Amino acid sequence: MKLAVTVLASILFACSVTTAKPVNPSATTSATTSAEASTSTVIPTATESDESKHRVFSYEGSEFSVDLSKLSKDDVKLIQEYLEKDQEYEEIKKACDSAKSEELNQEELLKRLSGKNYKLSLKYSNRNDPVYQEKKREIKQKLNEENEKLFSLQEKRLKLDKNLYHAGLLLHMARKELADLLFQNGPSTASLYSRIKFLKSNPSFVEDIYQSLILQLNKQSGSE
Repeated sequence: MKLAVTVLASILFACSVTTAKPVNPSATTSATTSAEASTSTVIPTATESDESKHRVFSYEGSEFSVDLSKLSKDDVKLIQEYLEKDQEYEEIKKACDSAKSEELNQEELLKRLSGKNYKLSLKYSNRNDPVYQEKKREIKQKLNEENEKLFSLQEKRLKLDKNLYHAGLLLHMARKELADLLFQNGPSTASLYSRIKFLKSNPSFVEDIYQSLILQLNKQSGSE
C-alpha cells in the first residue's frame, strides 16, 4: 500500500475549507464502484442519504458507517497517519517472520553438523587416528562458525521483535483514535472494542475511505 503523501499535502494546502463538501449524486456511482472493488470479507458501498444529502460510507452487512461530510482536512491527515503506521507494522512483521525463518534454518544446520560429529565418533574407535582428528577438527571449526551465525541471527530477530512490539503499540493507539473519530456520529451503538476489532479485521475499509476523501478534496481544489 503506497500512500501519496506529497499529493495529499499539496491538495490539503490548496483546499481552504475545513470540512469535506457533499459530493454530487453523479459522483456517488463512481465512489460505489471503487469501494466494491475492495478485497475485504464484506462489500463496501458509498450511499447518499435522502435527508442530509451527505455521502455515507458503509459496508454491506455491517452496522458501521461513516459520514464523509463530517471529516475535516485534519481528519484526513489522521487517517493517512494511521495507514502509514499500519504499513510500517506490516513491513516490520514481514522482516520479523523472515528473521525467524533464517534462525530456524540455522538451528537445523547445526543439528545436522552435530549429528555428523556424533557419527564420526562412532566410525573411528581410535581417537588418535590422524584421519579422525582432521575430520574432527573440520567439523568443530564449522560448528563454531555456524554457532556465531546463529548468535547473530538471534540478535537480529530479537531487535525486530522489539521493533514489532513498539510498532504494534503505536498502531493500536492510532486504531483506537481512528475508531473514535470515524464512528462517533454514526448510528452504531457498538463498544469501542468492537469498533477497533472491525477496523483491524477490515483494513480496506479505512483505505477506501481515505481514497474517497482524497478524490473529494481533489475535486474541491480543482473547482476553486
